[in-house]
Amino acid sequence: MSNPDYQAMTDEQLRDWVRYHPQDTEAFHLLMDRLDQRPKVITHTDEEFEAELRKRLAS
Repeated sequence: MSNPDYQAMTDEQLRDWVRYHPQDTEAFHLLMDRLDQRPKVITHTDEEFEAELRKRLAS
């Protein structure tokens, strides 16, 4: 396996890399760290949840 530059990869590229190289624990941990750093969205009602879902699907 080559030594890819994980830091230069976009989140999508890194996710694809992990998908096709499940044994690469370093890449997996980096992807999990990136996902953990994303802002969290908390919804309290079904309407808020549906609005957030529509917003994410539109982008």
